[in-house]
Amino acid sequence: MYIGDVLKERMDCFNMSGDELCEEALIDADDLKSILNNEVSYDKIDELTISFISQVLYCKPEYFISEQYRDNDLVKSCLNRGSSTPKSNEVKGILQGFSEDLSFLMELKRDLEEGI
Repeated sequence: MYIGDVLKERMDCFNMSGDELCEEALIDADDLKSILNNEVSYDKIDELTISFISQVLYCKPEYFISEQYRDNDLVKSCLNRGSSTPKSNEVKGILQGFSEDLSFLMELKRDLEEGI
């Protein structure tokens, strides 16, 4: 499975160039170019590379390979609903990460309370 088109779309949400993504994600420009040009499949991309890309683009690595995951993504689901700017998409990405972290902590708290 190749993820170049999905990655380009996600970068566009944040108005991020390839150079900016390389700098922020600490990845090599040639590696990114290979991914964007669909020269390397998802399973051949270094796990750390896709993790760094995902962090910069406010998503999980599964975003790039799962349509269901993309459908549940806050940034993607809000596209074409009023005015979406790179800044508003960044805020949505941050809020999505916060809500996932909060959900995890609430589950952990519940599990600890049940175990005590």
